[in-house]
Amino acid sequence: MTTTTAPAPLALEPRPLVTRVATIVRLLFANPWTAIYTPLLILGVVFLMNMAIWGIVRASIPADGEMDSSINGGVLFLFIYMLVVAVQSVNQAFPLALGYGSTRRDFVLGFGVFAIVLSLGYSAMLIVASLVERATGGWGVGHSFFTTDELWRAEWWEGLALSLLAFLLFFSIGAATASVYVRWKALGMYAFWGGLVFLGIGGAALATWLDAWPQVGAFFAAAGVLGSAAWSLIITAFCALAAWLILRRATPSQG
Repeated sequence: MTTTTAPAPLALEPRPLVTRVATIVRLLFANPWTAIYTPLLILGVVFLMNMAIWGIVRASIPADGEMDSSINGGVLFLFIYMLVVAVQSVNQAFPLALGYGSTRRDFVLGFGVFAIVLSLGYSAMLIVASLVERATGGWGVGHSFFTTDELWRAEWWEGLALSLLAFLLFFSIGAATASVYVRWKALGMYAFWGGLVFLGIGGAALATWLDAWPQVGAFFAAAGVLGSAAWSLIITAFCALAAWLILRRATPSQG
């Protein structure tokens, strides 16, 4: 009587980290309407509406009383929208990614790549639009939609860096906010926003008590727009670290 031994099952080699992160990035980009098409569509509509309104204003003002230019902050909605994109992406994709077998580290790294790609893309789009706006004298009608007075005097790379820093800041805040909700739900959100309000009011009260507002204003004036924005990297890094520390203990059922 002979016996046969069944061959041992082959051990599956783990996928490379780059492949796993790329899977998360594809998951986050699975619905491009949320992160790409919708914000671009809204931005285009807002831009056309502003151009139409400014055209009506110019047509109704006599030549001797016409304003030199118009500056609009409508493009700022794009930064707020990216914060919303970050919140939705973490809340919706995190439990799905873990359900498919991805690790928390894979998800955080994938989300980081997702945020950097979108930040670079939108920053490049805004700087190209601002360059066209400068070259055409405000689209031929003196209307500044993508550029402010400060950026009119800045180099293109300064505007690119400023936009990139702002996008990364809003993405990190959105990720940290969503992580708190994934981990602790409504109770965590109450504590989170309450803590932010406390810190904001407490910081303002401390600066007032120490009569430090002139020094604060002088510091930011000396640093300039780009130098002041560079300090946001501290908040960006803190929020990114907080999101990682929170998500590493979150579970799919919590998400």
